[in-house]
Amino acid sequence: MPYQIAPDMWSGVFAVPGKIVDEHLKLCGGAALKVLLLILRRGGETDSSKIAAILNLPPADVLDAMNYWLHLGVLCQTGTDWQDAKARGTAAPTAVIEYLKEKPERETAQTETPREELSEKPGTSRRRLNSGQIGQMSLNDENIAYLLQEAQGVLGEPLNPVASDTITALYSYYGMQPDLILMLLGYCVSIGKPSMRYIEKVAAGWIEQGIDSHEKAEREILKSQNRNNTERKIQKMMGISDRALVTKEQEYIRVWTEQWALSFDLIMLAFERTIELKGKLSFAYINGILQNWKEKGVGTPKQAMSEIQSGKNKKQNAQDQSAASYDVSIDELENLVYGRTAEGG
Repeated sequence: MPYQIAPDMWSGVFAVPGKIVDEHLKLCGGAALKVLLLILRRGGETDSSKIAAILNLPPADVLDAMNYWLHLGVLCQTGTDWQDAKARGTAAPTAVIEYLKEKPERETAQTETPREELSEKPGTSRRRLNSGQIGQMSLNDENIAYLLQEAQGVLGEPLNPVASDTITALYSYYGMQPDLILMLLGYCVSIGKPSMRYIEKVAAGWIEQGIDSHEKAEREILKSQNRNNTERKIQKMMGISDRALVTKEQEYIRVWTEQWALSFDLIMLAFERTIELKGKLSFAYINGILQNWKEKGVGTPKQAMSEIQSGKNKKQNAQDQSAASYDVSIDELENLVYGRTAEGG
């Protein structure tokens, strides 16, 4: 049955910008929506402690919500030029400014450490950034505000505190440029691994490999995509559908396809040979077969089939010789026994 707003609810209304519903309602979180509605309802109330008390939310969540709307350009600092603030994405709600003024100087100072003095890489121990610190850093460096706003679109959802901290740290602590960070986020999303933990792991690899430009990042992403496609193809060839490949199996595949440059057909033949001999899948055994072929100069399926047939022929000849030797031994034994009997008789 159809529904409608109860008539008596219209006795008190307030304005909500249509853009909030049209562009942001789908992606914003519940806390962010509650905070914005309360700000609108109370004529621009931006006292985070009051908002937290009214909504029964932790003050940190309220500040995160305000930063969320700040980065989208929905909120801006009182007294700033709105068009300029929107274009730069660096404006901050009054509550954030007030919050930062109340923070101890020692905590605020941590956000002002020059980037060039920090040489750690993702995964190392570091002090986590809270929403207030991130807000201050956004004011001091417009790249951070831009990065957080764009990251939201790449990830397809509002940034939670962990995501805001990680993305800000990749830029401010580890020295990655915004375009590289956005490329990294896009790549991780494309392979279905958007967790901040995985993103930090990949970032650590990029930093270690000296990937510091757009071109290097593109090459690394293409290499990783090809590697993932190769793993999926071999996984399908071997009928592995109920689990992901473990690290050791991935390493074997990289050796076969990248270091030894073997074809899929040759790998498949080694797999079939393993099943024939072992009766089960064994990457170590497949690797042994491929390594043996490589040492013998076998590089094509045709050469491999010839090697397999040669091995079978050798085995059959050895069995035939063993059987012939056995027959000779039996004949000699019979001659010995029966020969002596005849002499004794």
